[in-house]
Amino acid sequence: MELLNRLSRYLAVMGIPGLLAISFLDSAAVPLAGGPDAVLMLLSWRRPELLLWIALAATVGSTLGCFVLYGIGRKGGEKALARFDPGKVSRMERRMRDYGVWLVAASVMAPPPFPTKLVVLASGVLGTGKGRFGLAVFAGRFVRYLLVACLAARYGDQAAGVLSRHYPAVSAVLAVILAVLFLLRRRRRARGPKPV
Repeated sequence: MELLNRLSRYLAVMGIPGLLAISFLDSAAVPLAGGPDAVLMLLSWRRPELLLWIALAATVGSTLGCFVLYGIGRKGGEKALARFDPGKVSRMERRMRDYGVWLVAASVMAPPPFPTKLVVLASGVLGTGKGRFGLAVFAGRFVRYLLVACLAARYGDQAAGVLSRHYPAVSAVLAVILAVLFLLRRRRRARGPKPV
């Protein structure tokens, strides 16, 4: 674990490329102290003019890292999920069948302790399409990381406190928006195609 902590500190001082690497490792289930959020906040606070690039780097790294877990789910399938509580796995599989990539997008936006890695693994196990999976991860992570970057640029060293106080509420609003979009899409599909 000490080696991983040293690696995390080393990558953090590398700026945006280091953030991309930290985001990749964190999403690929390599446990690093603090994850990408702390580095993302620090970089955005110090270089607010680059916050779009900072959020984009974290998003790209995280999306690529999620593909590692997705691939493990595709190849390792049930063995990978066996490491989790069977009840959680059963509920997750049911939700994945009901909500698909909408659940993926919502999970990558949610703060810990949401079981994002379980959702990503289940996506691989259940054979979610790679393109749809990647788009959902990218969109969800970009929204999350851009929000964190904007808060850090605005509130500076107080951003962590602001984020911890308000992120659950912001996540809930984002989840409601996703749910409404999902329901509208499902309703439109149920009606069938419009006559020409």
